[in-house]
Amino acid sequence: MCPSETVSPHRTGPPIITDASKCTGCLICELRCSLRFEKAFNPARAAIVIRRQTDSPNEYTISFTDKCDNCGICVRYCAYGALNQEKKSGVT
Repeated sequence: MCPSETVSPHRTGPPIITDASKCTGCLICELRCSLRFEKAFNPARAAIVIRRQTDSPNEYTISFTDKCDNCGICVRYCAYGALNQEKKSGVT
């Protein structure tokens, strides 16, 4: 399955590209995200949502809530390459 991109008008960071075929369901991204937003490890409060699927070509799906601002903390802590973020096109 092809990687997908999250785009929302209120998100300030560069788009996060997901590749669910690489996701192992470790939930480290949810833990780090919830720590940033809630100051506690609570995956239920994270802006990224990882769900196990039984009727999908990929074992896990990756989605984002409206709270996500594309900060990229989930990308930095994904050890499996399921999350990537476009580089900021900066001004030199």
